[in-house]
Amino acid sequence: MNLRNLTVLVILLLVAVFAALNWQQIATPTEINLLFTRVSAPIGLILLAIIALLTLLYFVFLAVVEAGALLEIRRHARQLEQARKLADKAEASRFAELKKYLAGELGGLKQELSGLKEHVATEVGGAKKALSLEHDTLKSQHAEISGRVDARADQLKADLVARLSRLEEELSASTERSGNALAAFLKELEGRLAGLRNEDGRAG
Repeated sequence: MNLRNLTVLVILLLVAVFAALNWQQIATPTEINLLFTRVSAPIGLILLAIIALLTLLYFVFLAVVEAGALLEIRRHARQLEQARKLADKAEASRFAELKKYLAGELGGLKQELSGLKEHVATEVGGAKKALSLEHDTLKSQHAEISGRVDARADQLKADLVARLSRLEEELSASTERSGNALAAFLKELEGRLAGLRNEDGRAG
């Protein structure tokens, strides 16, 4: 019960208490002017009846308004339910379309991935073959270069040995010539010394 209805009931209760306390005066007949005629009736009872009628009309009007509001709420609820169902159907349709689109895209991506794998496998195989050929070529070139280097080293070693032999022979010959020259020089020097001694002996 809302505050408005509670207020009306409190007012009616106060009116009822007032009527109960003053019932004798309310029920006392009096002359009433009805514009076209005059009658004798208890005016208090007439006013209470009018209040009761207005109260009844108020509650009837309130019930009608609330019933109308309830019907309007139900109508809006049905419309909202229909709108929700339509939205759910549209959402389900869009979801199905999206799922179909994603499935198609996924299939295309799978095909592209498969093609890419094949291409990569082909490229890798070609690269392996090329590397194998390059390795064989480098290996043969390395063997050839190693042979050339070994041959050149042997040749240089032989030339060096020959040069050392010639130098040794030349050094031996030079040493022998120097020794002979020195021996001749020493003999000549000894001869001169002997001549000088003989001259000194004769002079003495």
